[in-house]
Amino acid sequence: MIFQEVSVLAVLYILFALLAAALLLSILVGWKVSSMILHPKNWPYDTIVDEEEKRGHFTREWFEQTVRLEEFTLRSPFGYNLHCALWPHDGACAFADGKPRVAVIVHGFTYCLLGGIKYASIFHALGFDCVLYDHRNHGLSDRALTTMGVLEARDLSAVCDWARERFGPEAILGTHGESMGASTVMLHASQYPSLSFAIEDCGYGDLNGELRFALAHRFHMPWFPILPIASLFSRLRGGVFFGSVVPKRSLCQCASLPMLFIHGDADELVPFFMLAENFEAKRGKKRMQVFPGASHADCYRADPAAYAKCVTEFLAENGLLAKGA
Repeated sequence: MIFQEVSVLAVLYILFALLAAALLLSILVGWKVSSMILHPKNWPYDTIVDEEEKRGHFTREWFEQTVRLEEFTLRSPFGYNLHCALWPHDGACAFADGKPRVAVIVHGFTYCLLGGIKYASIFHALGFDCVLYDHRNHGLSDRALTTMGVLEARDLSAVCDWARERFGPEAILGTHGESMGASTVMLHASQYPSLSFAIEDCGYGDLNGELRFALAHRFHMPWFPILPIASLFSRLRGGVFFGSVVPKRSLCQCASLPMLFIHGDADELVPFFMLAENFEAKRGKKRMQVFPGASHADCYRADPAAYAKCVTEFLAENGLLAKGA
């Protein structure tokens, strides 16, 4: 009898120790995940052109001979500086209505504005002036906690306001975003009614859902209880609850805004099914483009000609490329 009682207590102690160890490990991993979100390890700014060349997006020779960026600093509504650049279109306005066209390019998580050059090149060739900028906590912008699109969308409004002031209230103005930049574009779309178009490439419609997918498929870890703990740490440290970042919810308020949704069907970070969720949430004018075999943020590299074609057709079918003779 005594031996049996001792055995039961030993088992209970072992179970308690295992549970305590699992909880401690979950807390440590949750803290780490919150740190990765709030303070991402960014690509060094001076390596991006070489990285883009390595990925096959463009060559350094083309970049140095073709891209003429006018860099400037813009003050965020939250009090820090945003590093921005304008790639102006040379020559007179190419559009019959006399209105300038402006595309604001929004880069992804851990990257910088130079990663948007490949997309800007499409718009630039069509006669657009292109505005690019570094997110808060990225590139050469000031350090501030990353909120995965929530406060970044407010910064995007400030950049669009600058473009309106520079090119006039009649300018045709649209946004293009990749990954976190795409989710920022979706969140922003409902906040800025004077947009003429928006394009999102591999954006998550629900941050919690994206992180669950990433933990399972990239890190091979259970999402519970890690994500709830990480979300709580994020909020306590000055960020946001992950559950509050749901870009697809804002799309129901954008019925009059033409939107293009792009995704690779081999995306290993933002699940491919989120393309359908985002597309279905959007009412009104919309178009979808799938790139077979493309991984995360890899649609342009997978087929640059097809990417440029779908962007051009999307703009044309919404009357945004009415060129003059």
